[in-house]
Amino acid sequence: MSRVYPGRTLAGIVQSKLTEILESSDLIKFVALVTMDGFTISSAMRDNVNLNPKWLGALIISSIKNLENNLRKALDTASISELIISMNQDLLIVKSMGRLVLLMIVDKSLDMDFVMYEIEEGLRDLAVNLGIKHG
Repeated sequence: MSRVYPGRTLAGIVQSKLTEILESSDLIKFVALVTMDGFTISSAMRDNVNLNPKWLGALIISSIKNLENNLRKALDTASISELIISMNQDLLIVKSMGRLVLLMIVDKSLDMDFVMYEIEEGLRDLAVNLGIKHG
């Protein structure tokens, strides 16, 4: 059952939640909600981050699908629900939730327990707002 936000659109609610995640720490640089088709629903980023969220979302989803297909060939069954990629001083964190994926770029010095807590809380809130199950 989703929460009721009088006068607010679903897009506004999603954007608000992504902004809340971004603002929870100065070390979180980028956050986006992407569909498993590679469509970026919404994103939020720091002013000093220079990337195209639509291009990044499509690239990450395409890469995950290819990686999953290759893993399935080797392991019979494989599904990626969480992926962490090191990028110089940052980490790219990918967390799937059914047909949706939350992408984050965070500074490596950020406590991983904090990051994973923010991701889980954000996904839980988004699942409730979007009326989908989150396991």
